Amino acid sequence: MSNPLKLKKLGLCLGNQQTFLTEITHSPESIEVTNLIDLDLVHPFNFNTINNEEILEGIGNILKESLSFDKKSNVELSISIDYSMAIIKHVPVDNSLKSNELENHIQWELQQHIISPVEEYDSDFQKLPKIPNNKYPSIITVAVKKKIIDAVKYISKIANLKLDLIDINIFSAINALEVNYKIKPTEKTALIETGKNRLIFIILEGTNFLGFHPAHLVSHLSPDEEIPTEKIFDEISKNLRFLISDYETGDDKKEFDRIYLYKTNKNINLNDILSKDTENKFEILNPLKNLKISSELKEKMDPLSDYSEHTVSVGLVIRK
Repeated sequence: MSNPLKLKKLGLCLGNQQTFLTEITHSPESIEVTNLIDLDLVHPFNFNTINNEEILEGIGNILKESLSFDKKSNVELSISIDYSMAIIKHVPVDNSLKSNELENHIQWELQQHIISPVEEYDSDFQKLPKIPNNKYPSIITVAVKKKIIDAVKYISKIANLKLDLIDINIFSAINALEVNYKIKPTEKTALIETGKNRLIFIILEGTNFLGFHPAHLVSHLSPDEEIPTEKIFDEISKNLRFLISDYETGDDKKEFDRIYLYKTNKNINLNDILSKDTENKFEILNPLKNLKISSELKEKMDPLSDYSEHTVSVGLVIRK
């Protein structure tokens, strides 16, 4: 019989890249990471599949079959979706705006970036700390089509799991960074996802989210061909030079203070990328660095392996 004081939480990184699942167990004494699972969904979760009930059922069943514990125990599921399935915007705001005026302002801003009626979207926003040299504070607003939310809910229903939270992958990755590393308020940080044929640069000042920048890595000869390490390193270096200028908010900087890499493609060896970094600027993000790992899971893990592919699922499941 399961311990009624224990709560299991699952974080599912669901998207059009490879899919990862992290399981943690909460008890009054501690939080433990108890499982790390790579899922093969057969079909990706994207705009082409969200209306296909058979594919969604398949994803839900794969999720259900991957779990080894009693599904009737106290379990909460959080799911992150890919940034490409959301509208994410920084919106400058006037501090004098009242609550209802702020909501109207956000709705108006969203309407400038979407084609469909705004009623077809669920949206949320968060105020950001005021950044020096910026006249106005800003908010980060996120909008997701309701049919995407419905698809996520359907998957959790098929898996017989209680859906607790839906998040965006880049914000879950930031959470994994903040939990495991001490970032100084004035530091400029680049958090970089290396995925199948793409990079995502997430830019932070301290823990303040400044923005993100996607870059595509597609071979012109064969779209499915693995991208050489040299090309990935060159693209990272090239983009960083532009981004430190684009996102500069204080004194002139020529480089980022910290650069962390994590992957969403198991075929990528991040150590190969680090070997090209002669100045030792890059570091592989360890999403388990400050977390307790159960003895059963620790026995299965290779201490020399890179577990950064679980960055999003870990950051999602430990969100407070």
